[in-house]
Amino acid sequence: MAGSPRKLIVVDDDPVDVRFVMRAFSDAGSPVEIVHVADADIASDRLDREAFDYILLDINMPGTSGMDLLKRLRARARTAVTPVIMLSSSASMVDVSRAYENGANAYAVKPSTRSGYREFAEGFTRFWVDVAVSP
Repeated sequence: MAGSPRKLIVVDDDPVDVRFVMRAFSDAGSPVEIVHVADADIASDRLDREAFDYILLDINMPGTSGMDLLKRLRARARTAVTPVIMLSSSASMVDVSRAYENGANAYAVKPSTRSGYREFAEGFTRFWVDVAVSP
């Protein structure tokens, strides 16, 4: 399915991290269209109205956490099987385990460099866009 347009919603309150993500996908030549939402509750409402192929979700956000949003998404028919990739600054095995227990499809620690973000975007595209088959 390489080349077909795919939609990714990035749910993260940190504008610097979001810029790195968006730039990395662009630099990697990824065919993914990215939409950014900085608040978990707003993202929840948007995901009720609009279909996305992938959800990139931070854990630590003000108000509703990414982990709480993940639980909400898995309880809804519309997003129950949408691939959710957690991208967090936390490398805690407690957070990693909780994310998988709550239905995350993958967990990655936020890179510390621009090149690290590009490697993430390239790997994401190679697997989720070019290889994985989603419902």
